[in-house]
Amino acid sequence: MNLVQKYGGCYLKNMDDLKRIAAYVAKHRSRVDGLVLVCASMHEIAAEMMDRAKQFAHDITEPEMDALFSAAELQTAALMASALESYGVHAHVITDIRGDSLDLVQKEEGKHEIVADDIISALEDGKVAVVAGFQGIGEFCMSDRLGRYGAAATAVSIAAALGCECELYGNAQGVYVVDPKVTGSTAVFRRICHEEAMELVMLGESDLEAEAIEISKENNVPLYVGPAFDENRTGGTYIVDRSLIVEEAAVSGISVSDEIVIFTIKGISRQGDAVAEIFATLGDLGVNIDVISQQTCSSEQTAVSFSCSARDIPAIEQSFKSNARFCNLDMNYQDHLCLVSVVGVGMATHVGVAGTVFKTLAENEIRHYNITTSEISISTAIDIADQTRAVIALSEAFSL
Repeated sequence: MNLVQKYGGCYLKNMDDLKRIAAYVAKHRSRVDGLVLVCASMHEIAAEMMDRAKQFAHDITEPEMDALFSAAELQTAALMASALESYGVHAHVITDIRGDSLDLVQKEEGKHEIVADDIISALEDGKVAVVAGFQGIGEFCMSDRLGRYGAAATAVSIAAALGCECELYGNAQGVYVVDPKVTGSTAVFRRICHEEAMELVMLGESDLEAEAIEISKENNVPLYVGPAFDENRTGGTYIVDRSLIVEEAAVSGISVSDEIVIFTIKGISRQGDAVAEIFATLGDLGVNIDVISQQTCSSEQTAVSFSCSARDIPAIEQSFKSNARFCNLDMNYQDHLCLVSVVGVGMATHVGVAGTVFKTLAENEIRHYNITTSEISISTAIDIADQTRAVIALSEAFSL
């Protein structure tokens, strides 16, 4: 039996942490046939790299950015292999697993390719394969690179290629039922399906990578997220296929996204190309849209509202002011908001969930703004000052 483990976040702050991982692996190495360690960057190395990157963030090209930020992972992987050797565990560093047979169209469709030959060879030789975390698998923006994301997607992709389980060890101690930053509760799901996990991650602010969960779902990779060095896995979350969930709750969890803003643009031509150009412009700016709504103002004009991160305000305002087609539109925004989302795959078969959500907010005198729904979630924007009250009230309403 092979196993892929990814270490990052709070488990790789410095050399002492790295040595602790190596010692743990040496103690438990015999439990699996083959072991692959995927290393995110050590915090000490990443901090130095980030300080350098900030000097050139506006000028450096994407390929150079990939090379710069993967360098921290490469250094960490090399140090990890050396640490393992010092504890009597033979290890082999693998720096690049990316294939090159995909064409541009396939890459734009979000497909990725890895070549596991070196990993398999190392495992056959009885060595621990140590892989640098950031391989550019999936689409990650500048903020993701600064946050050291990418290693989890790499780990799950390797597990898919090897047909084995994957364990993710980082800042997230599992998939939280309710955002711990809001309520202080650190309760995690023991088991959750891919769909719910992805929705909670994408609608909230989590250290988990939605890309990793998606790869796990597509390739049927058994995935565990939890605290490292827990031999019995008494904590943490198993992310599994939906068919393995015996009873689907109407609402399983709540996620929160802080500091969002709602833009409203009025006076837009009702011809579809105008709205299309607006959102194409936002896409070019790298703005991640949460909620969209459209209202008809007259036979000729419409208004569009959308929510996004408050940090996108300057870029959006500057872009629209410099666009001849949009500069005369009536555009305003409402800030100091947050997005609260209730998530559950059982929504498709349970009635009254929306009624409970809005009744709960009304009873607590919490005003809501934009609303969006999917098959398994209801999200609403509220004043950030009401965030804690809203999350606690909804948690009680759905017995979370």
